[in-house]
Parts: sequence; C-alpha cells; structure tokens
Amino acid sequence: MPADHMKHLLTGVLGLSVLLISCQNTTQSTNSPESDAAIDTIHSVRVGNDQVTPKSTFEFNSFIDFQGDTLGIVTCAEYVYSPFGTMNNKTDLKTGNLRNFVTVDKIEKTDNGELEFQKLTLGLNRIIVFFDHDPESSKSSYVIKGEIFDNRVVFENNIKIGMTKKSFIDQFFDYFPENLINNYQTIVFESCVEAITHTYTFRNDRLESVKFDSDNYWKVDYE
Repeated sequence: MPADHMKHLLTGVLGLSVLLISCQNTTQSTNSPESDAAIDTIHSVRVGNDQVTPKSTFEFNSFIDFQGDTLGIVTCAEYVYSPFGTMNNKTDLKTGNLRNFVTVDKIEKTDNGELEFQKLTLGLNRIIVFFDHDPESSKSSYVIKGEIFDNRVVFENNIKIGMTKKSFIDQFFDYFPENLINNYQTIVFESCVEAITHTYTFRNDRLESVKFDSDNYWKVDYE
C-alpha cells in the first residue's frame, strides 16, 4: 500500500477514535449525579452539600438555621398566608375548605378595643381566625393559630394529614433529592412579612399534624 494512502487511513482512524471518546464522555457527564443535582442552577439553592429547586409559585426566600431534623423555610407565597384558600370575611368560612368546621363568633377585648374572632372546631382540629379589614395594615394571614390532626381538613395544594413526605415536598419543589428528604421529620414554613409559622410534623414518613402560630400581640385562647 502506498505510504500516502496509509497516512490518510491512519489519520481517519485516529479522528474517529477521538470522536467516539468525546461522545462517551458527554454521555457520562449528562447522566452523572452532579448533572442531576444541577437541573436548574439559576433557580436552585443549596442545603448543606445538596441543591434543591423551589417552584416559582412557592416564592422561596431563605432557609432558617434550625438544628437536628427540622427544615425551616421563609417564603412569600400566598399559601403561607392563606393555607385554606383565599378568604376575606367570615361568610367565606361557609363555602371554602373550612366549611365542615363548627364556627363560633367570639368578641375579645384587646388593646385595639373589642375585636371579633372566629373559633372553629372539627373533632380535635381547631383554628382561630381573624379578618382584618384595616386598609392601612400590612399583609397578614387570617389564621391566628391552629392545630390540625386528621385528613378531614384539606389545605390548598391538596395538603392533608396522612400524605407522604415526598408528596408534600413535591407540592413546593421541582427538585429535592430523596436522601435530603429523609433527613427531616419537621418542616417549618414562615411568612416573609408579618410572620405566621406553619409546623408540619411527620412520623413514619407521613404527615401527622400541622400547627399554626402567628406573630401577633393578641392573646386569644381556643376556649
């Protein structure tokens, strides 16, 4: 075989080998865990050594530095203010997600004078709500405090007692690695303005209870 022809053949074989190696490396990189963890690097945030991607509707603000098995999250989402859906006055209680509750109007004396609250009960579930119609007030939740223990109570986003931890997380995050989910037994949401706190407690991977506490100066009891 002529030397020139042999030279061209070797050059072609070498070029093909380089192309195949490049394609193999690209495939390995695409399927690597590091690539999966950075599905959306622009919108992802870091939790320890992991990355998570909040849904845009969740309006993630920051993480709260809790110890142990508690994950704390500050969010500006409407859900944190209106966990049972949008309600503007007490008549909405009869048609929304809280319609199965027994509602009692209660007048309480406060530093702002006498105010009307609604006290709701459904078995062991109880909630106190207040509808603030002051146009000068800042954004706040109608929930003053509450405790939910059974799945007769349905929240927005189909959140309810008994759902799995992953199903809960999937309502608020596009990406959240399973190994990270397993680290937490309590998930806390805190609103970014006029704080209300939701505490979601899980046991054996199922949502066991939800507790609400608002950062207000009214001392209103369930009874």
